[in-house]
Amino acid sequence: MRSPLLLLLKLSAAAAAGTAALLSFRRLLRSQLISSLRLDIRDSLNCLASAADSGAAGATPPSILITGFRSHGKSSLVNTLLRALSAESGPFLLRAETAPPGATPATLERHVIRADVAGEREGDEAAEVEIVDGTALPETEGKASRADVQASLMGPNGGGVECVVVVVRCGAPPKERQSAVRRLGDVAAVVRERGLHLVVVLTQKKALKTTKQAEDLRREVAFRARTDCVYFIENYTAANAINVRRPVVIKNDFEAHLTALTIIRQCIEFVKMYRSHSLRKANVLIPATKSALVKEQ
Repeated sequence: MRSPLLLLLKLSAAAAAGTAALLSFRRLLRSQLISSLRLDIRDSLNCLASAADSGAAGATPPSILITGFRSHGKSSLVNTLLRALSAESGPFLLRAETAPPGATPATLERHVIRADVAGEREGDEAAEVEIVDGTALPETEGKASRADVQASLMGPNGGGVECVVVVVRCGAPPKERQSAVRRLGDVAAVVRERGLHLVVVLTQKKALKTTKQAEDLRREVAFRARTDCVYFIENYTAANAINVRRPVVIKNDFEAHLTALTIIRQCIEFVKMYRSHSLRKANVLIPATKSALVKEQ
């Protein structure tokens, strides 16, 4: 009796040790993937900075506007992006003010946040991304004109942003969500008129119960916004960290971090394209202006 029981205990211990080793290995791989992506972001930012030597406006960090409809998770996405970029752990810190769904918008004017990208090696140079927490977009077709959308996107002074991220909430009531999705066409048109690229982020992905729901929503959003850059994410929020005795330490989520860093990496690539196009345009316009002045003289 003792021999089979002892063998069973040994097998159980070996299985537990093997499972623990596999879980540890998976955590290590995930950590390396996040670190690699963050390092890739830093390298891309350094490439943009080095472009200043060739006459481009590369010394300034890329400016990314985060906008969306009221209560769709715009400011929560800003906080999620900043947590992922800074490799932060522990209590959830707000850089952009948020409010519960249905409340008055917390963001009444634009806020510009300089985000430092955490270095993975000692002696890494500073790398920054400029995240612009914009005001809410007009919500319905009947009450908002194209000019209203343009004013919300570009701001009173014309903007200066180099990429636009639009946020839509998966967990919104069906009518509200459909209205927001229909408005994406107007938003995309205004963004592209400025020569900018558009990224759409669908928040509260856990509200979608089936894969088919997610696929159908993504397909419609991609069609309306005319872009394949559509991402699902579950934001870190203060509402998920309630404890009456002490601040709750939020556990970083691999999928949220990976998606957030991928969004930033894609935006940086779009900023590169925008700056390159702007530089080529300027190089074409300057000789044309000089020749026109010579002819007038």
